[in-house]
Amino acid sequence: MKKLGDMSTDDLRELLQRVTEAEAFFDSRERLIELLKDPGSARYDEHAVTPAAFHVEPGALLRPIGGVPIPESPLATEFRAFFCGYESIAFWLDDYEADPGEGLAPHTPLAKKLARHRAYILAHRTTTLEERRARRTGCYLASDVAPEKKIAELPPEAFRALVRRLVLQEIFVVRERVVALLAGAPSREQLELAFREFFVAYELLALALEAYHYDPDDGFELSPEVEAEIEQEMADYKAGKIKGITMEELAEKLGW
Repeated sequence: MKKLGDMSTDDLRELLQRVTEAEAFFDSRERLIELLKDPGSARYDEHAVTPAAFHVEPGALLRPIGGVPIPESPLATEFRAFFCGYESIAFWLDDYEADPGEGLAPHTPLAKKLARHRAYILAHRTTTLEERRARRTGCYLASDVAPEKKIAELPPEAFRALVRRLVLQEIFVVRERVVALLAGAPSREQLELAFREFFVAYELLALALEAYHYDPDDGFELSPEVEAEIEQEMADYKAGKIKGITMEELAEKLGW
């Protein structure tokens, strides 16, 4: 990402629009708030576990808990969408490494707030930017230590408490102010201040997640039987025992 001073006013406005119009993230937050009103939203429905849920169809993807594929809770399902939305915002903001308080008049209310938040972030952050990027892909660099707390293993009430803290993060309040600002004709200075405030709020959200391991793809693994079947088919194909099918043949077979 360019430094703020290197970005045109149009570029800065477009960036703010991208990060504040990330519907997958902000809409998911609203759905999480609704789910939190139901005390049972963090528990899966045991009545939904039918005999069919235990039958592994060829090619099926499983979300195993204790080795058994069972439904996950509505809150866990929505949290995955929320986290993926958070990743999309991180994609646009990760490259900004300048001090968001740099150049601000130190005695203004915004400068004081940002300085206070940044001091808290830097005092509690334990990861580098590269480590945080790797974590969001479900990986850990050799220099990083995986958190002991795993979101997927939190008891229902602890999970609800975490989600509640996340949906109340300042980024959502700041976002509303930025959206209102963009609806008008903001000056260059207003856009810069809005970006600085939004960026620090994003950092606070990232910090709130830092103590936890979470990979939205955890559990979506092929069963050993299906994996072995795929490997055998690949071996047979390479050995010439089975014939591949072209896209044209596939389209004809499916009636496209």
